[in-house]
Amino acid sequence: MSRQAFSGFTRGISLIMFAGLLWGCDFRTEPARQSPSSASEPAQSPADSSEPEVTIDTGDRSIEITEKVEAWPSELPAEVPRFASGAIRKIIRTETPEANSWDMVIDRLPARALKDYEAALKTAGFETSSMIVSEKEGDRGSVTGQKGPVTVVMIASGGNASLSVILTQ
Repeated sequence: MSRQAFSGFTRGISLIMFAGLLWGCDFRTEPARQSPSSASEPAQSPADSSEPEVTIDTGDRSIEITEKVEAWPSELPAEVPRFASGAIRKIIRTETPEANSWDMVIDRLPARALKDYEAALKTAGFETSSMIVSEKEGDRGSVTGQKGPVTVVMIASGGNASLSVILTQ
C-alpha cells in the first residue's frame, strides 16, 4: 500500500472513529433558533423520532446509523472474534468502494475487556498492537488487530468502548 493510500485510509478510519465516539457520547448541538412564525409549532429533534435508523447514501458511499440493540452484527467477517462483553448501544455501518466498516458503541464493559479481546484477536490469528493502562475502574486504552484485509480497532475508557471493524476491498 502506498504512503498516500495509507494516509487516506488512516484519515478515513480516524473520521469514522471520531464520528462514532461523538455519536456514542450522545453529542448534541443546540437547537436552531426558531423564527417567530414557527414558535407556535413544537420543535422536533432527531431524538424525538421513533425511527431507530438513519441512512445516508451519497451514490458511491453509504452510511447507516442504528440504535437497534444487536448482540453482534451478523454480516461481520467470520474471522473477527465476537465481542460478547458489555452491551452494544449503536452501530454505524459504512460502505465505500475502498472498504466496508462497522463502528460500534459499547457500554458496561468489564474491567479486563481490552486485555481479553486482545487475547481473542491473537487466538484468531490477528497480529495485534495495544496500549492498555490498567486502572481501578478497569482497562483503558486501545487494541488494534490486523489479519489480511481486516482491521479491528477497539478504544476503551471508563467502562465504554468504540469497536471498529474495517474490511478493505
